[in-house]
Amino acid sequence: MISALYLIHAVDPAKLAAVKAEMVKLGAPTVRVVDCGDHYMALEGCHRLMAAAELGIAPILTVLAQDDMVEADSLEIDAFQAGETYTAGEVAGELHGMHNPVLKISRDGTLEAIKAKVTA
Repeated sequence: MISALYLIHAVDPAKLAAVKAEMVKLGAPTVRVVDCGDHYMALEGCHRLMAAAELGIAPILTVLAQDDMVEADSLEIDAFQAGETYTAGEVAGELHGMHNPVLKISRDGTLEAIKAKVTA
């Protein structure tokens, strides 16, 4: 069972507060992640995942295989060529690095920050 979830980047405190307020009303977010073998790499939703962690809400993770295709236009970042399609593994590899905040996935699906940065 995979127990670590890497985020794309640190979260902004003001945006996190707004997302948390929204999530209280809307409930669990759905976020795409890539199965990287020993961890998941989020393709989106850093603020939604951190908000879920802080609120104790288990997010719905849509798990993509390494060879699943992802349209660059569907990503929340502009690190990829617009209009192009990449494998989920390519995207995860490009986004993964030592700077990534990490959340622990509990058995009940809730998240806990174990290496997380909130930008000032």
